[in-house]
Amino acid sequence: MKGDFSRVSFDPRNHFSQVLLQQGRVTLDADPNEQGAILLHYLRTLARDLFGPYAAPVDNAGFDLQLDGDDGALSLRIGAGRYYVQGILCENEGCDYTAQPHFRPQPQGKEQGSGDPLRRWLESSNRDDDTRFWIYLKVWERHLTSVEWPQLREVALGGPDTCSRAQVVWQVRALALDEIESALKDRYEATKARLGTTQDDAERARLQARLDDLQERISQLNEDYRQSCAVPLALFDRDLPTLAAQLRPAERLDDPCIVSPDAEYRGAENQLYRVEIHRGNEDGGTATFKWSRDNGSVLTRWIGGGGSRLEVANPRDFRDAQWIELSDEDDDLLGEPGSLCRIASVEGNVLILTAEQDRLPGPTSKLRRWDQSANGDVRLKDGAVPVVDKNGDYAWIDLEDGVQVRFAADGEYRSGDYWLIPARTTGKIDWPLDSTGNAAYQPPRGADPQYAPLGFIGANSDGNPSAETPCRCFVHPTSTCGILQGRVREDGDRVVAKPQALDTQAATKAVAKVARTTKSTSKDAAGKGGKDV
Repeated sequence: MKGDFSRVSFDPRNHFSQVLLQQGRVTLDADPNEQGAILLHYLRTLARDLFGPYAAPVDNAGFDLQLDGDDGALSLRIGAGRYYVQGILCENEGCDYTAQPHFRPQPQGKEQGSGDPLRRWLESSNRDDDTRFWIYLKVWERHLTSVEWPQLREVALGGPDTCSRAQVVWQVRALALDEIESALKDRYEATKARLGTTQDDAERARLQARLDDLQERISQLNEDYRQSCAVPLALFDRDLPTLAAQLRPAERLDDPCIVSPDAEYRGAENQLYRVEIHRGNEDGGTATFKWSRDNGSVLTRWIGGGGSRLEVANPRDFRDAQWIELSDEDDDLLGEPGSLCRIASVEGNVLILTAEQDRLPGPTSKLRRWDQSANGDVRLKDGAVPVVDKNGDYAWIDLEDGVQVRFAADGEYRSGDYWLIPARTTGKIDWPLDSTGNAAYQPPRGADPQYAPLGFIGANSDGNPSAETPCRCFVHPTSTCGILQGRVREDGDRVVAKPQALDTQAATKAVAKVARTTKSTSKDAAGKGGKDV
């Protein structure tokens, strides 16, 4: 989260249960933020343990898929309700596939032949009967400040910037089954190639287990796609990248009469360094990163101009020779990086760039300052720093004031992966050490997006378009008070009437009925409908 924080102190490995304020002590932003993070971690872990990786409450199950329309253009309706994905609550008020709150699939993308294949299939009058799509839910959290969400400002006080927010984002997406099979085979071949070059026995065993799993998934997908709800989830697995941070070792002096200096942070202010992957290495290229000494919190709205002259809402903290990133809400919701540009000069509220850029401002356009620069051995690639040096080695890379970072080899880097390095004027940085006293390699902060299968869309046995949701799972209330009366459809979903308070005898009968329903729907779930948990 790119906020103006002193530090982000929550770490689940500490097993803290509460933050306790003490009288007469200084309270920083990190303290209440950690209390919120502790509680959220507890609630989501509890929901995950109770409901499993994904499930919906049977009385308000969301994300049912319904096709509407005639033989011409079709529309896909996403049903209202709730769904839990890895403990994260997703709430949906009901929407169309092409008009989701945080995802607007386009029939044509920026590149020729790209775009959303399901939308093209829905809007086509000549559909391929053999084309089928796997529908899934993608869930993550994003950080919103008053720049992205102006309603956060309190106009009654003149519009000051106060607290920021974390928002749950969900997107219903689609992948064609033939595309899934091809991607799984590519991952199989890439893993097989890595296995052939690895000498470490433990790594070889891990890669062999992955090969066996991929082979089983490919076979399962070919046998019966309706029984392959979780098969494509392997496409989202990855080997997490890691990074280590340290202070540059001081030069050792040969003169025995002079004490060699210690390695220290030499900055004049406390900083929270943010190291963030700009472009990943999914396509086989070299990953690049950008960094900020202020956690990337220096940003402003882009309100006008274009080319090499950008008019901004607030030019404060922007200077000559700095790098800025131009982006908007579409970039954020698609997980894509913005465009990096360099400032030549600042005139009032206009930033003049060193080169023309082809973006134009929109209602959600913004620009963010980053602090990387080409100094010494550091060379930039399109404004960002390669994660490897010029010889292709994963060496220590200097940021500033003695702070260095080093990336681990063989990691799968994705745009948006980030690490935080608190640096203090005491001369130290807050970074863990390994058992040998050296800087430990740490995975990125924040969680990867979470995924849950929903169902399939394509032609049925009669050749007519249909939507199936056999992948949704359901949970029933365990309480006997106010048992929800209703009936269960063949697909396992439950149409529920208004809750009724029952006496003891009626409650006992109702519980027995729910138990019988759960047992019968569980048997039918694999071939007919959703799964009960």
